[in-house]
Amino acid sequence: MTISKKAIKYLKMFKTVKRGDEDITVFHNASEDLKDSVYKAHGDRLPNDWIFDKYQSILQSITDYDIESDDDLLDNRGEIVDGLVDVYTSDLTEWLNDSNYNVYYIEEAQKEYGPEDDGFKLLSMAQYKAIDEIFDYVYSLLTE
Repeated sequence: MTISKKAIKYLKMFKTVKRGDEDITVFHNASEDLKDSVYKAHGDRLPNDWIFDKYQSILQSITDYDIESDDDLLDNRGEIVDGLVDVYTSDLTEWLNDSNYNVYYIEEAQKEYGPEDDGFKLLSMAQYKAIDEIFDYVYSLLTE
């Protein structure tokens, strides 16, 4: 089974439901390997709606590509992750405010990409790091 087909299979194990005025992503008849992967992506931040949403969004983005191998997935990684980074400052600051842990990604982004004077760009780089970390778990799930 190709990576894209595996992504479709796992994507069907999520659904979007209403919680108040908000749409959230939850499991729907999820396999144990998917649950394990999503929980690992959370680290010690369970439960986190943003992580569920980004995990599902990464799977959805993968289905937009013709990905047959591990190498194909890695070749498209940067584009997939970059496409999921918020473009509006209000969304980035909402993400930052969502968890104190997100400050860690600011530090990591500066270590990896160098210091940044533009706050908007710094927040974007930090969120990129956070999404890229989730991508690692999706990648492991799809390539096992």
